[in-house]
Amino acid sequence: MTGKHLPAPKRRRAQLRRKRYTNLELNLEFYRCIEDIVYHPVVLRMKRFYQHCDTDCYQHCLSVAYYNFRICKALQLDARSAARGGMLHDLFLYDWRTHSEKTGDRLHAMTHPWTAYRNAKKYFKLNSIEKEVITKHMWPTTLIPPRHWETYVICFTDKYCGSAEILEYYSQRLEKYRLLRPLGKKLGQLCTKISGIHQVLESQDLLVPSPEAVSMEKAANVESFAQQRRRRGSSWGRSSSGRKRRALA
Repeated sequence: MTGKHLPAPKRRRAQLRRKRYTNLELNLEFYRCIEDIVYHPVVLRMKRFYQHCDTDCYQHCLSVAYYNFRICKALQLDARSAARGGMLHDLFLYDWRTHSEKTGDRLHAMTHPWTAYRNAKKYFKLNSIEKEVITKHMWPTTLIPPRHWETYVICFTDKYCGSAEILEYYSQRLEKYRLLRPLGKKLGQLCTKISGIHQVLESQDLLVPSPEAVSMEKAANVESFAQQRRRRGSSWGRSSSGRKRRALA
């Protein structure tokens, strides 16, 4: 009996199995593109720094790399270079919230792509697409337009994943209020699907935390985002003029 003549429930189950198998194949191909990057000691250092609220730079880069790969694969672009560049695009290795106070550099949005590129090229051989994906992922902030379509893709995926990560954090705050709890729960579920790529890969045994990764996380002893905000003297506690910011409800 062909697929067209199967009963509707069986046909749907067959479609789901094909989709699951296709996704597993694509996820395996994605992992092979970045397997020499994800466990590199320098790349693992991104776990020490938060990027968007509770999402660290490593997790953010992994999500961006994954969506770069899937979109570029669908558009028949260089998916491998897009994935590798995405995994390295925020390898700046500092806390951007306190960076300006320590260095005087108040243009993090414009300067961090080149900092990430300088760090990446020390440890990985980068082609022209990977270089541009890293250095121009903040376009139009970086002014000069990209030359490669893969770079336009990361300009979208970086904002897409970043927005989901921020909304996921604040959806948890909405759940504290009874009237807003259903909205917060739905919003949180949606954002988790977008930003939870690492959980999907781990469930398929493609991104199992290595002993090095575990030891790096223990050594980092990273405070939570909420702890950083509460910590006295943190840049989140004071405005640029030195006055204390009003705490969020």
